[in-house]
Amino acid sequence: MVYRLPPDHYLNWDRRMENGEHRKEMRMTQGDIVEVEMSDHEEEMSEGLSEKDGLETMDTELQMERVNSTAQNPQYSAEEENDPEDSYRPEGLLELEIDKFSDFARGPADVQQRLSKPIFVRGLPWKILAIPRDQSRCSGGRTNKALGFFLQCNGDSEMVAWNCIATATLKVVNQCGGESHVRRISHTFYPKENDWGYSQFMSCDQLLNPDNGYILNDTIKLEVIVSADAPHGVQWDSKKHAGYIGLKNQGATCYMNSLLQAFFFTNQLRKAVYEMPTEEDDSESSVALAMQRVFYDLQYSDKPVGTKKLTKSFGWDSLDSFLQHDVQELCRVLLDNLESKMKGTKVEGTIPQLFRGKMKSFIRCINVDYESSHVDDFYDVQLNVKGNNDILQSFRDYVDSERLDGENKYDAGAYGLQPAEKGVKFLTFPPILHLQLMRFQYDAAIDANVKINDRLEFPERLNLNDFVDNRSEDNDFTYVLHAVLVHSGDFHGGHYVVFINTKLNQPHSCWCKFDDDVVSRSSFKDAVTANYGGEDLETPGRIYTNAYMLVYIRQSCLDEVLSTINDNDIPIHLRQRFEAERNEEAYRKKEKQEAHLFTEIMLIREEKFQNHHGFDLFDVRLLEDECQKEKVKKKMNLEELYQFVASRVFGAEGENRLRMDFRLWLFTDNPPREETGVSLARMRPSTLITRDRNKLLEDTFDSDRNLIFVETPTLSNIGKRLSLQQYDDKNEMLMFIKLYQPRLRTLTFLGHIMMNFREPLAKYSRLICEMGELPQDARLSFYEEISPDRVRLVTDVSIQMCHEQVLLEISDGGILIVQNDNEADTYNSVALHMSELYNNIEVEISQHTESAQFVFHQNDITPPINGTIHLNWGMYDLCTWIGQRIDFDPHKILLWKMSSYNEKPSSYLQEPQYRAYKVKDLLSLTGNSVHDPRRQKRYRLVYTKMPVPVADLENRKQIKVQMMDEKLNITEITLFPPKNGSVADLLDEARREFKCAENGTGILRLVYVGLSPNSTRVYSVFENHIKVQEVHQKIVSSTMYTARVEEIPKDQLKIGSNEHLLPVAHFDKEPSRMFGVPFLFKVTDKEPFTEVHERLRQVLDVPEKEYEKYKFALIVQSKIARQLDMKEEGRFVNLSEMRVASQTHTMSSVATMPLLGIDHLNKSRGARTGHATEKPIIIHN
Repeated sequence: MVYRLPPDHYLNWDRRMENGEHRKEMRMTQGDIVEVEMSDHEEEMSEGLSEKDGLETMDTELQMERVNSTAQNPQYSAEEENDPEDSYRPEGLLELEIDKFSDFARGPADVQQRLSKPIFVRGLPWKILAIPRDQSRCSGGRTNKALGFFLQCNGDSEMVAWNCIATATLKVVNQCGGESHVRRISHTFYPKENDWGYSQFMSCDQLLNPDNGYILNDTIKLEVIVSADAPHGVQWDSKKHAGYIGLKNQGATCYMNSLLQAFFFTNQLRKAVYEMPTEEDDSESSVALAMQRVFYDLQYSDKPVGTKKLTKSFGWDSLDSFLQHDVQELCRVLLDNLESKMKGTKVEGTIPQLFRGKMKSFIRCINVDYESSHVDDFYDVQLNVKGNNDILQSFRDYVDSERLDGENKYDAGAYGLQPAEKGVKFLTFPPILHLQLMRFQYDAAIDANVKINDRLEFPERLNLNDFVDNRSEDNDFTYVLHAVLVHSGDFHGGHYVVFINTKLNQPHSCWCKFDDDVVSRSSFKDAVTANYGGEDLETPGRIYTNAYMLVYIRQSCLDEVLSTINDNDIPIHLRQRFEAERNEEAYRKKEKQEAHLFTEIMLIREEKFQNHHGFDLFDVRLLEDECQKEKVKKKMNLEELYQFVASRVFGAEGENRLRMDFRLWLFTDNPPREETGVSLARMRPSTLITRDRNKLLEDTFDSDRNLIFVETPTLSNIGKRLSLQQYDDKNEMLMFIKLYQPRLRTLTFLGHIMMNFREPLAKYSRLICEMGELPQDARLSFYEEISPDRVRLVTDVSIQMCHEQVLLEISDGGILIVQNDNEADTYNSVALHMSELYNNIEVEISQHTESAQFVFHQNDITPPINGTIHLNWGMYDLCTWIGQRIDFDPHKILLWKMSSYNEKPSSYLQEPQYRAYKVKDLLSLTGNSVHDPRRQKRYRLVYTKMPVPVADLENRKQIKVQMMDEKLNITEITLFPPKNGSVADLLDEARREFKCAENGTGILRLVYVGLSPNSTRVYSVFENHIKVQEVHQKIVSSTMYTARVEEIPKDQLKIGSNEHLLPVAHFDKEPSRMFGVPFLFKVTDKEPFTEVHERLRQVLDVPEKEYEKYKFALIVQSKIARQLDMKEEGRFVNLSEMRVASQTHTMSSVATMPLLGIDHLNKSRGARTGHATEKPIIIHN
């Protein structure tokens, strides 16, 4: 992996390891770009430090070269006093005097290495490290020496996961009053790179020359002023060191954390959020409640606050937490969500009251007295960075009017085309002003979105009075800077932090940096001037870190916006709810911390097996309800376990004589065994737990949840209690007995028997007959239930059970099924019953509506059907079964093969598969994916209702087209015209599905339309004789075009010589941003624009209020040829002006012909400035 390091004048880089000196040096002249290839280990370490836990991408260049402008001006102001006794201060001064420097300069590095005394900054120890280094050889063979000058951080620590970003000024002091030699560094210090500096800071010859003033009495003085961010990976108490706490990063949520902190310190907003009624809200889906919880925790907690409950209330999944979004887009979406939820409450109107301003957009003619204008609300102002030096210049650029002249004159109605000026004016600014600096823009030269890192200065106090139109004297629009949201990185990703003046309305400011979970005090320089942007050759990495969003508060509103929030401002129900949640979380945390000391046992008795009639001994789905669950200490011995179970199962009083008359058997998950043909695991009580005082539970149980069978004496058929059977583990095995009753066609659990496996099964026939209330002379058949997919007949019951011809498995926990052969027959037996139990499956069969291959009308959707089918059915049997239930031709039912991993259709069946497949193949229940009836799973199958028989598909052409109704609604549909057919045949196929207008023509046409943002328009009409193959090639060869079936309107059936079918398309600001549904519209030469305007409104069917905002333009070859005022009286259609001759009405090709563009807001678009992902931010709740 190659990292590109930015230029730095004669930079020499050195790295040492603890196990010796390891040198990497490079030399760069100003303007050079040098690539340094890092080893895999170094690359891994560098990547591992990206956004602390490696979950959020950040340029390595940014991490390695991040700069803090404090190094350029290290002096604190009075409000930022740097207490030298404070180990957690943000800045400090180090000093080192090197005496006997002449000896130092001549000595080897390992002998002459010097370290200064440490000082503590941000809780970490910092030292100066000086080493004499070889520089170059002279002509006489002598080696020149240079001073290696480094800053070391946390050098003696053995921690492996810390890092700290710092900048520093390295200085060799001129002791004779001359100019000191100064150089600057910026670096992310971490264990592998805990020192940073210059291996050849100055030549020793320069330092030894007394004329230069650096040496006095054979001594030189080194100084370092270091400024550091709060470290990560070490214990940092944000509450203690800064007074506030941070927010945990879920993966890539730094943008959200920065915004939430800015909202939290907007006290009036926080107070309004607290007052939103949420008593009855669901704790998982209420955005308001989740915001209240975050604010409450930020106000009262001592540790970083999580935001998972908040993002869950947004309706986001875990993937959304790993997608970085635009912070300004989230600001708009979240404020809009809160505003809607405040309606109808006592805090209704808070959001617009705080954040809404008003501006007027106008077009004013220069030569005539005519002006068109409208007033709009705004919640933020987007200011250009490119080409501007400061915020005021950006505001002047924002309100600077545009001249409409030449070919772009304004259509002023009765005044005709007039030169005009177009612009905006601010009418009022809100109490809280959000300024978005437009650092993410499209660069046409490279055809890509880029980040603008240019310098843009912004003041602490901002006077906007000159930008307010008709401002009254008593309205002062002076603002004070409250927060700076900073982005580090490029267009594709990076990291957000926020600097907030936490005491803006108090005599002394206090800037703090909120970097996810770490909060630290900050200087004004770090918060403001260091984030202007722009390139600094001394600190090149800083170019990628700059302000992206600014929050200003109107000075006259400071006391109101930042009013103090007390406990009484938080509703009692919220305090009670959140404190209860805290207590519950503390209890769960304590329980989790102690969980390793306990194990859970689940106790089940034979009585719970009585009502089970399927495979195994119980229904595993009911295990949680059927079992008695207990927590026991892992250090308990087995004898103590018996005593514990006795007290819990039998009680202190009742059944005293049985308290010790029981055995405990551990259920084990017996894996499949190849030699028995078993593919499904079994849960059987196969391990006896003995009463051993010397054996502990932790040595007996392998799991933290253990199922235990409590064996008690079995009741006889007359209610006589039997004693607990003796058990000889060397000769006997625990066997469970089930009885199949042919008349009831069901299995009944009889109980358990200790069987001597050296005896024949026939020996136990009498006992089993007694247990099952069967005649003593009943002829029994025995079946061994090995697993649900392996039930076998025991063919010889007269020989020892341990013989290989009798039982396949000789182990405790086996299951035998017996049958009275006198009641069974060929069609009603254990074998048939168990086969039916296994192969009969419950299914939900639904119509496939999400297929990429086939799309049909939603109004033809049949509700899902449920029922029981057989795994060994063929496909024609299944289609017949489905067809009977949905009343559809089974020959037109197309079946889909299902994936065994996600139960989604993977591919549809071809004709050969219809003949060969069984249901189990359709469900992919083959190989390692085996049906397990114990899960009682309802399988999902899907089908498609085809318009043609499935067997005829090979003779058809499959074409996906759009369909447009008279309301301009678009749907997609798949048509199957004959392969050698024409457009007329395709339209015949479409007519089966197309719903014509009630009083429409009933005549269809096929049009060719574009789909891309710069070509969403109608291009041509396909003539009916054109071959289907030609249409298919046109729309399949590119995703930018498609074909659309539509009904020809009555007024378009005939096109006269003075009429024209004009393509109409929607666009947003620029013709390259087309959207919506394009269509054809008939215009007539000399027709008044006002009539065209009204007819268009009827076609578009939009409210008049919204239609008033629509603008119109004539577009030629993706450019605006001229603006059109469609509402002006006296303006008429001029076909010749549109370059359309009368004979072109057939619309055979209009690719280069003009179209009518409708300019209005694309409400479905995402944020235009989003830089991390194309996916827009959506809060679903």
